Amino acid sequence: MSALDADVIKTYVELGLGMGIIAPIAYDTQRDAGLVLLQAPDEIPPSTTLIAVRRGHCLRGFAYRFIDLCSERLGEAVVRAALAPRPEETAFE
Repeated sequence: MSALDADVIKTYVELGLGMGIIAPIAYDTQRDAGLVLLQAPDEIPPSTTLIAVRRGHCLRGFAYRFIDLCSERLGEAVVRAALAPRPEETAFE
């Protein structure tokens, strides 16, 4: 089975339906006391998450902070520069 939400995966495991693969951040030692956390073997490749934003639109501060938390390389200045309209998109003819 598969699920998009780590809590659903953990519920499946708690019900005895097997084992689940979740991100380490989704495991809480107090809340998930009935589960056992095992480190994944090196053979399981890391997962990539993509964030898409629309060029030319403004983001609120929390969105910049979220992106920064996902990648230290994507600070607010970098994201603002990437979101700026291209000259050909703002030119009037």
